Amino acid sequence: MPLNPPSRREFLQAAAALAVRFPADGPPADDPASWAQFLGPRRDGISRETGLNTDWTKKKPAVVWKAATGPSFSSVSVVGDRLFTGEQRGSRDGILCIDAKKGKERWYTDAAPGYLDRQRQGAGPRATPTFHRGRLYVLMANGALLCLEADDGKKVWEVDLFDAAKTRPRDDVYYWGMAGSPLVEGDLVIVQPGGNRDNSLVALRRDTGRLAWGVGNDPAGYSSPIAIEAGGRRQIVSFTGRSAIGVDPAAGKLLWRFELGNEYDCNIATPLWAEGLLFISAAYKTGSAALELTASGPKVKWQDKVLMNHFPTSVIAGGHVYGCHGDLAANMLKAVELATGKEKWFERGTGKCSLLGLPGHLVLLGERGTVWLIEANPDAFVVKGKLEGLLGTRCWSQPAFLDKKLYLRDERQIVQIDLAE
Repeated sequence: MPLNPPSRREFLQAAAALAVRFPADGPPADDPASWAQFLGPRRDGISRETGLNTDWTKKKPAVVWKAATGPSFSSVSVVGDRLFTGEQRGSRDGILCIDAKKGKERWYTDAAPGYLDRQRQGAGPRATPTFHRGRLYVLMANGALLCLEADDGKKVWEVDLFDAAKTRPRDDVYYWGMAGSPLVEGDLVIVQPGGNRDNSLVALRRDTGRLAWGVGNDPAGYSSPIAIEAGGRRQIVSFTGRSAIGVDPAAGKLLWRFELGNEYDCNIATPLWAEGLLFISAAYKTGSAALELTASGPKVKWQDKVLMNHFPTSVIAGGHVYGCHGDLAANMLKAVELATGKEKWFERGTGKCSLLGLPGHLVLLGERGTVWLIEANPDAFVVKGKLEGLLGTRCWSQPAFLDKKLYLRDERQIVQIDLAE
């Protein structure tokens, strides 16, 4: 028994504070205590957790479990003891919930016809489920947008995104399926169907799925939108097939547009906001740009082909951008100074890789299954450990991290690795 037990009033005040911090229906997508959406709570691919094993040569990380899945390039969102992702089963695509402690299935919800893109770049869902206050918001590759109860996978609402936005899917050989992970902003769910009638980026009501607004006239890209504070206001930034755009989420108003694209309308890497600069990057001879977002619109800090992200999103740490450079061949890892665009080093040995940021370090997931731990060091490529043989090929999904556990996947399995020190 405590020496100075709290009064009833103090107890009730403490309970009320906890209720505000952790509402009964769960945390919001941007809660730092969860990895509830694509690229984590800030959509920057960085975990701020400490007490981690950052020298794998001295202590090899242990594999906690492996879970087989159907084909998919969805990453995972993790909240508490639940993991959510997409997969294909037979001729159908759906959403899978796994026990994050045991690696065992909790539930599966059928969602859409099975997807196989025309260029045979793999089957199944591409986008990552977004968890927000007890519900999941999921975009399937064919454009089905669903809201599910996270506890049991029950459908709350479902819409055809293209019908809701009054647009249509791209009908050409370069269509690789809807891949942008939904962003929850207030009572809105924001996604990018693409369109040329103020419907390139749209917002739907979080509780009903009804269209709230649409803006822009660009074809869809494959990146995910982010929410930031810049230029003295709240903004949604989206990287469409041909440009980066800024949108006022409250008014559904286009604030600015910066054109950057390629012949395939294939902008995939998610924009990053750090140190007062917006970083965008794409492959196919496109390159990168760092933009200052002023009240009057974007101002180019620098623009160059020094770094061309294909599908992996870069990580920004300590004033430097670490990212995979290239598209289908000659991929390498680069370190580039964010403020100037100056290349600091490059390393060819990693090939194409996805990145996850940890304090002072980066985890690299090579597309052939090799995993590296390196220092986030702008002066040199310093390896702190390497794991091989855990995964197969086509490791194209973004790594995730929560409670000192690293989550990696290839097309057909998910692996949980313990990184506690």
